[in-house]
Amino acid sequence: MACVTTTAELRAAFHSAVGRAVVGQRQALDGLLLTVLVGGHVLIEGVPGTAKTLMARCAAAALDARFTRLQFTPDLLPSDIIGTSVWRADQARFEFRTGPIFTDTLLADEINRAPAKTQAALLEAMEERQVTSDGESRPLGDRFMVVATQNPIEYEGTYPLPEAQLDRFFFKIAVDTPDQPTEAAMLRRIDAGFDAHDLVAAGIVAVIDAAALASARAEVLAVRVSEEVIGYITAIVAATRSSPDLSLGASPRGAIALLRGGKAMAAIQGRDYIIPEDVKDICLPALRHRLVRRPEAELQGVDEVTAVQRALSRVPVPR
Repeated sequence: MACVTTTAELRAAFHSAVGRAVVGQRQALDGLLLTVLVGGHVLIEGVPGTAKTLMARCAAAALDARFTRLQFTPDLLPSDIIGTSVWRADQARFEFRTGPIFTDTLLADEINRAPAKTQAALLEAMEERQVTSDGESRPLGDRFMVVATQNPIEYEGTYPLPEAQLDRFFFKIAVDTPDQPTEAAMLRRIDAGFDAHDLVAAGIVAVIDAAALASARAEVLAVRVSEEVIGYITAIVAATRSSPDLSLGASPRGAIALLRGGKAMAAIQGRDYIIPEDVKDICLPALRHRLVRRPEAELQGVDEVTAVQRALSRVPVPR
């Protein structure tokens, strides 16, 4: 395992490890790392074939985390995620059989293909890092993380995620198709024998263990925040709530995401204090999924990216 002593070193080691399998996507990988550092959950949106699953697998391997993939389908039941109690005739009692949610990194693949009742099975786990079955609460651990994926262009057979669940995702990361040079580099790697199903052969190694991650998270918590930056965050959130493009602005969780994400952004750049640009850089992934556009704005072609950018442009940056 690589020796990592600071959060800034972790960022470099993380990119180096995951980069053995994933070509490009540095911004998305930074989003994944920031989410891990604050103990959050992430929603990755992209068309098929843009390495969403591969990124999640590689990130878990680099962070020495247990990884479980769960394919969400219309017939998936809550018990298929959480687990269920089975009767043990030899012991004359019920025994709880844990489901795939008992892991470190749960990949909820195509999460919007499952109905609302099944999606709701994740709410308690995402908020409290525990699940309740048969009246008993079962902890998931402080490394538990949901990495959910969805396809932005396919709507047949899908169920939109409810606002309450979207709000529990720390970031929503959009993964775009690669540009031509990046795609060419990917093809050269495939031609040289790279197998996306064999991460060990690709040379991906853990760069941090549980104790080092706890230390990195403590470093993030210790990052100093000035009153000017707090004022900047609240002004951004207020701008979304008064935006003519939006019927619902960012929630208080959105403000918390800007604060915690800004601290993590400062830490991975080697600073122990936030600057306004740290907050500005994460506004889009932190807020885009927490907003509801007005019907007239949708008709005018205002997407969630434009809505965030317009709100942000109305807030002066403190100096």
